[in-house]
Amino acid sequence: AAGAAGCAGAMNLSPRELEAGNVDDMILDGLKAQNVPAAMLEIEITEEAPVDRDRVGQKVGRLADAGISIVLDDFGTGFSTLVSLKDSRIRKIKIDKDFVRDLAKSVEDQAVVEAVIGLGRTLGIEVMAEGVETDADRMILRSLGCMIAQGYLFSAALPMRDALAFDAAAA
Repeated sequence: AAGAAGCAGAMNLSPRELEAGNVDDMILDGLKAQNVPAAMLEIEITEEAPVDRDRVGQKVGRLADAGISIVLDDFGTGFSTLVSLKDSRIRKIKIDKDFVRDLAKSVEDQAVVEAVIGLGRTLGIEVMAEGVETDADRMILRSLGCMIAQGYLFSAALPMRDALAFDAAAA
């Protein structure tokens, strides 16, 4: 990762994984051992079944304090709540693909996406759309104010080596 100065990585963690064991230590120790700045990592937290919010919150706080960006993944599905948006450690919301897929055909999904973008803007939280598969959906997202997107329209998920090569080729 040291050779890819502009390439950050992201990993998904569930609250259950954060709650059980010392995953925060493993992440911080791994970054240190590989000499990777914490700012080069995003932790995407999916909200699923309820957990010990205090215990998970302490671990998230430790990771955020180290400089890791905390992302609320799959927002709008499962147990995601608006209360989560009040957490000042949340730096990004990823709108779930279920709201993005076929966005061009659903005014209801457009309304939900627009509301989430507005919430993010008001709270100073970056908003990303996941699951973008068509140019029409990308253009609607842009018109609604969402400038960051991921999905098969751009690329499938890549192994790290391929992602670094992809990033270098794009530069």
